[in-house]
Amino acid sequence: MTKSTKHPGLRFRLLALSCWFSILPAPAFAWHPSAEAAAANPAATNTTNAPLAITVGPYLQAPSTNSVTIVWLTNLKCVSKVEYGLAPDGPVQTAVSSHHGLIDANVTLHSVTLTGLRPGTRYFYRAISTAIASFQPYAVTFGGTVKSGDCQFTTLDDAKSRFSAVILNDRHEKTGPLEQALKGLKWTGLDLVFYNGDMLNHAENETQVLNGIVVPSCRVFAAQTPFLLARGNHDARGSFARSLLDYFPTLSNRYYFAFSHGGVRWIILDSGEDKADNAKEYSGLVDFTPYLEEETKWLKEEVQTAAFKQARFRVVLSHMPPMNQLKEPFVRSKFLYDRWVPLFNEGPIDLLLCGHTHRYAVIQPTPNQHYPMLINGIDTTIRIDVSPDQLRVATINNDGTEKSVLPPILKK
Repeated sequence: MTKSTKHPGLRFRLLALSCWFSILPAPAFAWHPSAEAAAANPAATNTTNAPLAITVGPYLQAPSTNSVTIVWLTNLKCVSKVEYGLAPDGPVQTAVSSHHGLIDANVTLHSVTLTGLRPGTRYFYRAISTAIASFQPYAVTFGGTVKSGDCQFTTLDDAKSRFSAVILNDRHEKTGPLEQALKGLKWTGLDLVFYNGDMLNHAENETQVLNGIVVPSCRVFAAQTPFLLARGNHDARGSFARSLLDYFPTLSNRYYFAFSHGGVRWIILDSGEDKADNAKEYSGLVDFTPYLEEETKWLKEEVQTAAFKQARFRVVLSHMPPMNQLKEPFVRSKFLYDRWVPLFNEGPIDLLLCGHTHRYAVIQPTPNQHYPMLINGIDTTIRIDVSPDQLRVATINNDGTEKSVLPPILKK
């Protein structure tokens, strides 16, 4: 739900890099380990004497040409909203999150989607949370209010002619090298960051998810540039894996989806687990085969859409590479090859980006695979520079130097 209000006295103060770190003294909403522990406890109550704080974020998710989702966490249970507008000193709209007539409240994880936005437009925003000291059926007592710093983002624009995107994968919670890689990037013109699976070793609790993915991202870019998670097999392991979409919402509310930006149709796929559903490691708690069959039906429909057909380029991300070989017990790669590669060829797609193997590799087109497949390693980043007539695909080391560059992928 979004409502528009005007606050003539409100002025956004635009910071040079992001909204909650860097050039200012550490404010109440900055990242602190003690605040992290409080926010990471899903059973947290507001009986603590700790001051209300935004402990993680805000960070951008599920970008599109007319919407974006803003996520953040607090150390106390709150009700929250986002204020946003087109100018630092202009009219401000207010957005809240509600489900089935009830505004989300008494929670520490906050997720608000802004809708009705203009393509390719810069917006200014701030996240605001008010503590709920007591939540009774007929009387709610509110506590203090905390605001993030002032942030900005730009909506996606399919008419944009030039931009860049980066892809990282298989970092397995090694956040030091991850931050090094992110800080070494050239951020001018960089619109999208993709995490192509296995950013975690597994998912046991909120703290692990935040520390492994969200916090390093927020320290560098995530308040003003969105990142998108393509689920890997390790990301699907552990009791908390069932909650990842709460922290990484998508446009489809699924782990597979598609969207357009800058003439590129981006298709994000979920390749599931690498072994059969009945493998003992999964304790009878996975059901990926019918899930992947349903995803394949969706993919078959996607490659027939006007958005796919009319795109200048079509890029697919899948954590596991579809391969025409069966190596027990790792059966899923062949399963995906049999179902997805014919659809990729039919599309056709221009590029497939994968991870999983922990080894950098380039598989050039063959009679059975009509597109290049780039498998990224564990300590490199793929950068795609998009222009009207080609994709420049470079692999970058953690220190920012180029490792290799593919031959240009030309518009067909």
